[in-house]
Amino acid sequence: MPRCFGFSSLLLVGVPALASAQSVDRAGYVVRLGADTIAIERFTRSASRLEGDVAVRVPNGRLVHYVAALSPEGRVTKFELTLRPAAPGPNAAKPARGTMELRGDSAITVVTIGDSTRTLRVGSGARAVPFAGMAHGMFEQAVMQARRAGGDSVSFNWVGIGAAEPSPSYVVRRGPDSVAVGFFGTPMLIRTDPAGRLLALDGRLTTQKVLVDRVVDPGYDRFAADLVRREREGHGMGPLSQRDTVRATVGPAHLTIDYGRPQRRGREIFGTVVPWDQVWRTGANAATQFETDADLMVNGKTIPKGRYTLFTVPTRTGGELIVNRQTGQWGTEYDGSQDLVRLPLRAEMLQAPVDTFTIAVDPAAQGGVLRLRWDRTEYSLPFTVAQ
Repeated sequence: MPRCFGFSSLLLVGVPALASAQSVDRAGYVVRLGADTIAIERFTRSASRLEGDVAVRVPNGRLVHYVAALSPEGRVTKFELTLRPAAPGPNAAKPARGTMELRGDSAITVVTIGDSTRTLRVGSGARAVPFAGMAHGMFEQAVMQARRAGGDSVSFNWVGIGAAEPSPSYVVRRGPDSVAVGFFGTPMLIRTDPAGRLLALDGRLTTQKVLVDRVVDPGYDRFAADLVRREREGHGMGPLSQRDTVRATVGPAHLTIDYGRPQRRGREIFGTVVPWDQVWRTGANAATQFETDADLMVNGKTIPKGRYTLFTVPTRTGGELIVNRQTGQWGTEYDGSQDLVRLPLRAEMLQAPVDTFTIAVDPAAQGGVLRLRWDRTEYSLPFTVAQ
């Protein structure tokens, strides 16, 4: 987390007062992942209350309603959230309701999911902000609370309803009309107006990869009705990245690769969605799992039979495949001390773009070739089976 400096007035210079007791702000947000709109939000903000509705398409259709009571200083004192599935079904989200009261340094939450209710008391810190997934009105709330506190860098805690502990975060000034807000270790880049209202959010540095724009009328009712219809007809969007398994027999070796398959959605992938020169999970969601029941030889190095995870470092001229001993972890949990070996990848341009990330193993003379294809790039790595 960025260092938190003394609370100066730098964020407040030339800033008009926030919403007066009489003013009411009504607007909404359109949330996009590449070419797909995955959520629509509408909200109403006054000096004492923030209330909103969010219709979300992924991983299953759901409708979320939230209400935040605000103190005279603009902080959240109470938060309520309800979730209901867009349509019934075996994969539908369970109806849920939660309330949170922020008292001093503590957050007291009561969560009801189905017939189960539980109460938690969490040490939230004095500048806590409730976290509610796709509710970007709460990101705006975090920025506004930081502006009230003052300073170029203001720390706070996200507190999710039902979470056992808070998540440290920050609001850091980047320019006269922009800030960065911490999102579980990486920044959301936010453009604001002079009053601190969220005009646009760029989440491409985070695992969410979303782009968010503020609009006067987001068309919430139309979007929500279409969402409900699609879910009832069985045409919901479903998970953003499906899980898949590759099985290949190469000579005496049997190989298995289990991985998440993100989609291009009209985006340029390498160098943007997947940054250059950074460790990538080689797919989506849980780490990519690799298993071989025979020793493999790659560039004169041995990969003993066993289970591993595969990470990738794409570069402008090629890349590296990382074979890591840790298994079963989430894809962002990379521990370099567990690396078995790093291997150079060959990069080639494809004639036509590949929309869904694909891993393949092609048998060859004494072994095979591992191929990673997405967008217009293929990374490949030949290997042989040890005799």
